[in-house]
Amino acid sequence: MPARADTAGDLAKAQKQANAAAARLSAAQTALARAQDQVSTLKAKRDAAIARVGALELQVRSVAVEQYVNGGPPSLTAADPLEAARGQALFRYAVTGSLDSLDAYRAARQDLDLSSVALERQLGQRQSAVAGLQKQRASAQAEVARLAAAQRALEAKQAAAARKAGRPAASRSPSSFAASGSWMCPVQGPHAFSNDYGAPRGGGRRHQGNDILAPRGTPVVANVSGSVAQHNNGLGGISYFLHGDDGNVYYGAHLDRYSGPNGHVAIGTVIGAVGNSGDARGGPTHLHFEIHPGGGGATNPYPTLVKYC
Repeated sequence: MPARADTAGDLAKAQKQANAAAARLSAAQTALARAQDQVSTLKAKRDAAIARVGALELQVRSVAVEQYVNGGPPSLTAADPLEAARGQALFRYAVTGSLDSLDAYRAARQDLDLSSVALERQLGQRQSAVAGLQKQRASAQAEVARLAAAQRALEAKQAAAARKAGRPAASRSPSSFAASGSWMCPVQGPHAFSNDYGAPRGGGRRHQGNDILAPRGTPVVANVSGSVAQHNNGLGGISYFLHGDDGNVYYGAHLDRYSGPNGHVAIGTVIGAVGNSGDARGGPTHLHFEIHPGGGGATNPYPTLVKYC
C-alpha cells in the first residue's frame, strides 16, 4: 500500500489507475471467453471427425473382408484375353465404391489429426488466458484497494478540518445518500469501471452492462427513484430490478447482500452492498449494472456512468 494520499490530485491519480486496471481486467475476460468458445468449437469438430472415422472404419473393414472372401481380382493370365479383360472391368466396377470408402477414410483420419492438433494448441491458449485473467484480477483488486485507501485518507483530512471548524461529522453508514439531481451513481464509495458493454463472455453471450469494481460492502443505492425488488438468480447471484420513475428499468447483480425494502424508494436509498455472488464468485467484487430504456433491451450504461460516477 502506498503512502497516504491527502489531496484531491492523489485521489484522481488513484482513480485513473483503478479505471485502467478495470479496463485490463475486462480485456482479460474477453480473451478467456474467446479462447473458451474456440475450444468448444474445436472439440465439436474433433468429435465429429471421430464419429466419421469410426463409421468409415466399419466400411473399410467390410471392404477388406469382402475382397478376401471373393479372392481378389480375376487372374490376368486367363486363357481367353477377352474374358480376362471383361473380368478386370467387372472387378474395377465392383471396387469403385470400396476405393471411395478408402479415400474418405484417409481424409477423415487427416481431419481428425488436424483438429486434434488445433484443439491441443487452443487448450494451451486457454490456459494462458486463465493465467492472464488471474493476474489482472489481482491487479484490479490491488488498484481498487489503493483507491479506497486514498479516498479514506482524503476523507479523514476533510473530517479533521470539519471538526476544527466545529461542523458535525457525517454518518459513516447512512441508509441513504443525498442526490444533487434526478440520477446518481449506483455505487457510493471508491469504485472503478471501464466500457466493457458488449464484450464476449463465453457461450456466445455478450456483456449486457458495465462492471463497477468496488470493495466488498460498498453501498449500492437506488440511482433513481422508483420501485425496487430483489431478484436473485444463478448468474447474477444476489440481484435486484429497479423500475425507475423515469420509465427505465435498471438491473444490478453480484451483491454481497440485499438490504433495501421491496417497493418504492427515493433516489439514494441504500438497497444493498457490493459483492461477488453468482457466477462472479471468486473474482473481484463489483456491481454488474444494466440500463434498459423503457424496459426494453439493454443499452450501454457507460456514457451515463461516466457522467454521474
